[in-house]
Amino acid sequence: MKKKFFALVGFYLIVLIVSAVLFSYTVVLIVLCLGVLGVICLVCGWVINNEVKKTEWFRSVIPDMNNYPTNEWYRQHDARNYDIVNIGSSSAKYAFDYSNVSIKAFNWAEQPQSLSYGYKILKTYFSILRRGGVVVISLGPFSGLDVDDIWPEARNDKYYYTLDPALIVNYRKVAMRRRYPLLVSPIRSLKELVKRFLRYPQNSGKVEKNRFLNDADKWYHNWLKEFEIDDINAPLSEENKRRQGKRVALLSDIITFCQQRDLRPVIVIPPLHPYLASKLLGIFRENYIYSFINKANTARVPFYDYMDDERFASDKYYRNTFFMNDAGAKYFTEIFLKELRLI
Repeated sequence: MKKKFFALVGFYLIVLIVSAVLFSYTVVLIVLCLGVLGVICLVCGWVINNEVKKTEWFRSVIPDMNNYPTNEWYRQHDARNYDIVNIGSSSAKYAFDYSNVSIKAFNWAEQPQSLSYGYKILKTYFSILRRGGVVVISLGPFSGLDVDDIWPEARNDKYYYTLDPALIVNYRKVAMRRRYPLLVSPIRSLKELVKRFLRYPQNSGKVEKNRFLNDADKWYHNWLKEFEIDDINAPLSEENKRRQGKRVALLSDIITFCQQRDLRPVIVIPPLHPYLASKLLGIFRENYIYSFINKANTARVPFYDYMDDERFASDKYYRNTFFMNDAGAKYFTEIFLKELRLI
């Protein structure tokens, strides 16, 4: 973009010089005025673009960089030889909270995060772990189905901050969205600016107690629509068999990667609110969860299934039926680490 800017400036100067030589002062004045107007527009655009980057909409994509041992992180921290990390998607992001425990840990889950990108994060930062360190592979009810060809491309934007460009699908588009949001999404950018300056209240994402049942229905039906499932108790469609096959190979690769580096992989399904867990029972679990894990986990690494764990059944542990709240995450993490004998 900088090269294009300087090329445009150079072209403008050439036009100005040619106009001065070949045309009247009126033409030169017009060209000069257009140049000044162009500079004003560029400056205004630059200022507005930077203001867009301060909006909640833009910043919500940026991961918590304190969770990632990047080069900048190493310059500010001396800690090495971490005990445990977890990868995973939305449920894992809200289920693991290591702030109240004495071990060294990172939560590398993001909302949302495909298993393939979780693997890329692990391969990028695994060296922070000590020998024998634990890698928690956190799964959700539909983690057995590949989503790389379903999810919108913009969900890759968060990796602009944490992964090498070569690892990010369509990196050039990602970089454009993160550097120049006003240019890529002008209408959305201006709407978010209005929200910011008028201080419209943001949706907290929390669900009141009497809405848990409706929230469970929402998650359930959204998943069925996302994966084109008509009957949740029917065998997998051919397309979902293909998606599951990709995930089986991927999960197997992650386990092997860990073992080859003297790391200790474990598979975990975090707690679900009872309303949501009750919608995902029996044949569904066998077809979509357990068969997937059994096929991939030929090394028979430990598998912890907390979906129906009554210790986490209370509403007080959840912000919605899929995400634990702060109290729930601290409680679950402490119990889980004790079961791993890390605390």
